[in-house]
Amino acid sequence: KPNLLRKTISSDSSCPWCNHARGDATHLAILCPCAAQVWSILGLQTPTCIGHIWDTPTPVGLDINIWPTVALIILWKLWDSRNARVFRNEINSPLDTIRNVVSDFTLWVFRFKDSVSREAAVS
Repeated sequence: KPNLLRKTISSDSSCPWCNHARGDATHLAILCPCAAQVWSILGLQTPTCIGHIWDTPTPVGLDINIWPTVALIILWKLWDSRNARVFRNEINSPLDTIRNVVSDFTLWVFRFKDSVSREAAVS
């Protein structure tokens, strides 16, 4: 949102979910209580910073090779939920965001190269 403020697309830079004054990428993906709730409900440890997201412990049973895809989907859907609020005035709860993560993951699962990874991702 600070970028939107700079471009005069938005009148403020606060987080559209929690109204925290800092609505930047780190806040959106990690620090916002709504984002933290998404990570928690998914059973994932909230990353300490964007740069360490790839070091977040992988959940038991998830193929470590799939983690980058899972992390990208989560980040993308957090961003997408924020954009829905900013540009279309749609309110996505953390559960709505998780539904969108699951929906995208269901589509992306077929991009995995082998059937073992696909099966691990689906179960």
